[in-house]
Order: sequence, then C-alpha cells, then structure tokens
Amino acid sequence: MKIAVVLNSSDQESFNNALRFSLVALEEGHTVEIFAMGKGVEALNQPDEKNLSLMQEVIERNGKIVA
Repeated sequence: MKIAVVLNSSDQESFNNALRFSLVALEEGHTVEIFAMGKGVEALNQPDEKNLSLMQEVIERNGKIVA
C-alpha cells in the first residue's frame, strides 16, 4: 500500500509524529512519501536533532521526503 503523509506545520512535534508514523508504516512494508507544503517546508529545513535522525532513518528505509 502507498501512504502519503502531508506535513503543513512547522511545529517540530507534528513533524516528529509524521516521521514516527512513517517509520511504522515502512516497517509494515508500505511505501511512504512525506510531502511538505507551506509551513511544513520550514520543519524540513530546520529540523531539531531528534527529527534529523528520524528523517535519516526514513530515507534509509526507502521512504521519500519531498517539498
């Protein structure tokens, strides 16, 4: 199954939730793409340390993050 996660908030906690959800979906064998739009692009450009680590893990598991 393909899953699209839309990130439209610059809030780091919301970004963290999107990343954790994506990792669970990837672990279950789904294809995941995170789409950042509007203020969500700010979260991608300035992730905190925890979210940067989660972003790397999503990418390593073949998830996609696009803005």
